[in-house]
Amino acid sequence: MPAAIGLYRAIAVLAAAAGIALELARSQSPHPFVFFTVQSNALLAVCFAFAAWSAWRRRAGPPGGLKGAVTLYILITGLVFNLILADAPTQAPPAGAGRIAGESWWTVDSSDLLHAVTPIMAAADFLLFDRHGRMRWYHAAVWLAYPLAYAVFTTLRGALLPGAGYPYFFVDVSLLGYAGLLRSVLAYGTAFLALGAVLVALDRLLGAPAPERVLARVRGERAAQTAAAAVSGVR
Repeated sequence: MPAAIGLYRAIAVLAAAAGIALELARSQSPHPFVFFTVQSNALLAVCFAFAAWSAWRRRAGPPGGLKGAVTLYILITGLVFNLILADAPTQAPPAGAGRIAGESWWTVDSSDLLHAVTPIMAAADFLLFDRHGRMRWYHAAVWLAYPLAYAVFTTLRGALLPGAGYPYFFVDVSLLGYAGLLRSVLAYGTAFLALGAVLVALDRLLGAPAPERVLARVRGERAAQTAAAAVSGVR
C-alpha cells in the first residue's frame, strides 16, 4: 500500500509540473508566476514529492498542518477558478485559461491540469491516504497567512510597478478601489477560513477512534477504576 500511495502522489507531482511547464510555454501572461494558480501548484509539487518519497521510505511525511495548508491552497485554486473566474472578466488572462486555437476538445491543457486534476487528486489524497487526526483548529486561521500575503503582494505590485496590473479582478484596486478591495479580501478570507475549518473537521472526524475502540477504552478505564477502588478497600 505505501508503494501505491507513493506512486499516486508522484503522479500528482507530474500533473502539477506538467501544468506549470505548459503554462510557462504557452501562457498569454508575461508573468505566469504571479498567479495564485501557478504558485499553489508549485507548492503542491514540492509537498507531494516529499510525501511520495516518505511513503516509499515508510516515513511520516509532511506534518499535518503543512499538508493541510497545501491541500487548502490547491482547493482554493480549483474552486475559485471553476466557480468564479472561468466566466468572469479579468484584466489579465487567468493562468491556464482557454485552449490554443485548433486544439481538439479532448486535449489536456494547463488549465485542466492546474485547475481540475491537481485539486481533485489532492482532495482524494487527503480523504484516502493522509494520516488523520493531526490537524488542530488553529491551523484554519494560520493557513490564511499565505492568501493574505498574496493579496498584499498583488496590491503593492500593481500600485508600484507601472503597467503591472492585477492578476484577478477581486484584487484589482483600479477596479474596486481600496474600500472594495478590503471588502473583497474579507469576503474571500472568510470563505477560505470556513473551507480550512471544514478540512480540519474532516481530519478530526476521520482520525477519530472507531466506536469499538472507544468502547474498549471506556471499559478499560472502568476496569482500572474498579481495580484501584478494590486495592484501596484492601488497604
